[in-house]
Amino acid sequence: MPPGLSQRRLASLVDMTPDALSRALNGQRGFSSIELASLADSLGVDIYWLITGREDPLRVDVAARHVWDPVQAQRVNPGREADDKVLEKVAAVYREAYPDGPSVSPDLPAEPGAVRRRLGRDFVRRFAEQIEAAFAIDVLRIPELSTDYSLRIGGRSVILLTSTPNWFRNNWSVAHELGHLVLGHHAGRGVEKANEQPADEFAAALLLPEDRMREINWSRVDGTELAKFVWDTGVSTEALRNRLRKLRMKPSAEASAALEQPTQHLLRRHLAALSRYGAGVDAVVEREAESTGRRFPIRLISDLSHRVRSGQADPAALAWVLSVPVDEIDFPEPDDEAASREYEELLAAKRSAAAWKRKLGSSPGQAAPL
Repeated sequence: MPPGLSQRRLASLVDMTPDALSRALNGQRGFSSIELASLADSLGVDIYWLITGREDPLRVDVAARHVWDPVQAQRVNPGREADDKVLEKVAAVYREAYPDGPSVSPDLPAEPGAVRRRLGRDFVRRFAEQIEAAFAIDVLRIPELSTDYSLRIGGRSVILLTSTPNWFRNNWSVAHELGHLVLGHHAGRGVEKANEQPADEFAAALLLPEDRMREINWSRVDGTELAKFVWDTGVSTEALRNRLRKLRMKPSAEASAALEQPTQHLLRRHLAALSRYGAGVDAVVEREAESTGRRFPIRLISDLSHRVRSGQADPAALAWVLSVPVDEIDFPEPDDEAASREYEELLAAKRSAAAWKRKLGSSPGQAAPL
């Protein structure tokens, strides 16, 4: 019971009489399923915890990346209704793969600098893989999504990305959703729009740390140097422009003009400077290709596949993950003979009318305990 909420008021919120609530709390009557659901909603707790006293190993808490709508002057997520269907499929995949709940992701470092050190040098080039290896956070990419999300499924942290050739958007989204996870925004009943700015500030400090920014004399940076910096940090020209403004650092006229260009356009103009990839390789196209398409962690696919092959999980879940027809999934066919045997055993164990009569007594007044 939270402070300030009386038992009488709670009874009113859950549409019970004070006497009925009192008797239920004292074990003199049971709670109906509707009453339990109302209690959980009114108290802001999970119904699984309310019934069992334990955290739900498959409870899902969601945070979504919102975009700024200048007309409404607020952050919005217009695709949420359609995205919810995809989020439900993701939750179903984890339930099929881990019926007792997935393994728990460890606590994250509180500071962006500590996160950077754990991720290692040049982490943005393989951001998803580094996140999974360093923090046991699953990173999924699903083209059907309209925006990016982070989830807590039981104790497991999951980041969901939409498919886009703009890898710098994916990088920012991973850092942004990581901010939600680090800052504990999933505790409670969902993530509010007010948490978007702190998550963006975390992403900026992670991808464009102030000490690195101040090592550069921005008043002397030319277009080529700027392109290299954008490439190495994996951010967009817009993100870098905003970070410079936030830190009150004034770039050169050439760099300022370059920052007004779309990221891909800037990089293509200076593609020759990105020579580490060798002659004949379009580095921009390569990076675009890496940030598109479906992505699920190999561990998740492997665990789900094992359960499907053993007949313990729905093959449709694996077919959706792999984006293939379900008839291409290897799973055991039903054993008709085994099913027949089970049915015969069930019939043999069924009580006869005489047995039920002996169990219940010859009349309602003589019924024996079941």
